[in-house]
Amino acid sequence: MKKLELKTSDQILQVALSKEKEKEARDFYDEQAAHCRVDFVRKLLEKLKNEKSEHIRLVQGMITKLNAGRDIV
Repeated sequence: MKKLELKTSDQILQVALSKEKEKEARDFYDEQAAHCRVDFVRKLLEKLKNEKSEHIRLVQGMITKLNAGRDIV
């Protein structure tokens, strides 16, 4: 597997979203929660789904800031 050489924050963030790992994980947790009959497990799955959604939102926000020439911190 070829190693990516990422040099800028923008490149790193774009790859983070383009690889779809966060979105795949979010969708997985959502699907599992929808079919789960055990309350505490369903709540855990929903919490994990919400955390992944927040990660996606944060990365997208950072990309938007970088594209506008602003600092992401």
